[in-house]
Formats: sequence, structure tokens, C-alpha cells
Amino acid sequence: TVANISPGYDAIQLEDIASPRCFDVERLVTERVDIPVFHDDQVGTAAVVVAALLNACQREGIDIARQRIGSIGLGAAGLATAKALMQLTGNPIFGADLSPDALQRLKDAGGRPFDLEEVMGVCDIILATTGVAGLIKPSMVRRGQVIFALSNPRPEIDPEEAEKAGARVAASGAAINNLLCYPGLCRGLLDVRATTTIPEMYRAVSETLVACTDEGSLLPSALDRDVHALVAAAVSRTAMDHGVARRELDLSDAPQLPVAAVGAYGGL
Repeated sequence: TVANISPGYDAIQLEDIASPRCFDVERLVTERVDIPVFHDDQVGTAAVVVAALLNACQREGIDIARQRIGSIGLGAAGLATAKALMQLTGNPIFGADLSPDALQRLKDAGGRPFDLEEVMGVCDIILATTGVAGLIKPSMVRRGQVIFALSNPRPEIDPEEAEKAGARVAASGAAINNLLCYPGLCRGLLDVRATTTIPEMYRAVSETLVACTDEGSLLPSALDRDVHALVAAAVSRTAMDHGVARRELDLSDAPQLPVAAVGAYGGL
């Protein structure tokens, strides 16, 4: 159906397709159409989580490249975020999931399958996207960990409980939401009539969000229209730079990041 209606559109955003079907649906649609296709629950979430994590590390003086990162839950959001972080840091992600197939997908992507207790025991940074409220017990938290418990509306562990148990930084999905990616990303694709999406676009989204974040915060406000305009311009610029734009734009009048913010992507 998506492929059949695609001639009437310049981009397709897939939404709320459960794992593991989401991986095949996105791949099969992409193979059949000549416009960008992206699954917001995968790449949108990944781009925003990466930005929030970089901001947390920058704020706390943590070198993300030297941290062991664990992903608890390897569905659409969990696996996409794990892949993005492996590309960013060059290090394997330690992942836990009840599904053997999900663990195999992580292994195929370069990650290391573990179980829940092992991930909590060895990892410095924990990202949880399981949908299971209360999965992470306070007794599992190690002092100094960064914990993003991202399931909505009830996280795997309440951020206040995690911090009380010793977490250095803790946040939930209420504070880290893919709303910061989708509208700007899609606008940027449409503005240049991009032929496809590429990983560099999602990295551009993350970098823009990092640069737009006020000191002491994890992310900028999703109600700030300037942030979405900056994300759109970054995506359009990336499409043109990598030869996947059907239309060239003059972005000299587009919103610009502050000079001091350029290169705020953790130096990676």
C-alpha cells in the first residue's frame, strides 16, 4: 500500500510499526520507491537519544568513546540507537533482549548480546526501550551510571529513583522524545526533494540538537520553532552535499547555528 501511494508524495514517514516487522517493511518500501522513506520510531528516536546522551556526557565531563554502553530492549528504537552509537563511537554496544532474533540482529550489526543483569553490571551508560515499567530495580543501579529509561508513559526506572540509587544522570522518555527530529527532518527532505535518506542526515540532526541545547539541559525545547528550522536546514544541506537532492537551495538566508556551537558533536 505504501509503495502504491508513493507517487503522490515526496517522502514517506513510517510510524508505529512493531519490531521485527518494521525492519522488513522499511527495507521493502525503500527498495520499491524513489523517494525518502524513514521509520521515525527507529531513526528519529536514535537521533534524539544520541543528542541527549552527548549533551549529558559533555555536561558531566564524560568521554563517551571510553564508556561501555548498554541497550536494554532491541526493538525498533533500541536497535537503531545501538547502531547509531556504534557508528559514532566505533565501539560495540552491549545489548539485552528476551528475543533471540533481536540479539542476533544486534550481533550482526557488530554488538554484543548480554542479559539484563550483565548489561547493568558492566555498562557505564544504560539505554532502556523495553516498554516494561519498573524493569530496572534500584538495586541494579551502579553508582555513576548514566541511565535513560525511555519507555512511555512509564519508564523502566523512575529518574528520581535511579539518581537516589547512585545514577550520575537519569532521564525518561518524557524528557527525550523523537518529536525533536521528525518535523525538521521531513521538512528538510521535502525542501530539496531528496531521493533518499542517508546516515549523515541523522547525524546532522543530532549535531544540530546538541548545538541548540542550553547549558545544563539535555535537549532544546520541542516548542522552539527555530530548532526545527535549523534541523530542516541541516538536513537539506546534507542532502545537497551528498548528491541526493533533486533541487538545489540557497541556504545563505536559512537559520544558522551560532559559530561557537559548530563542532559541538563531542569531537567525534
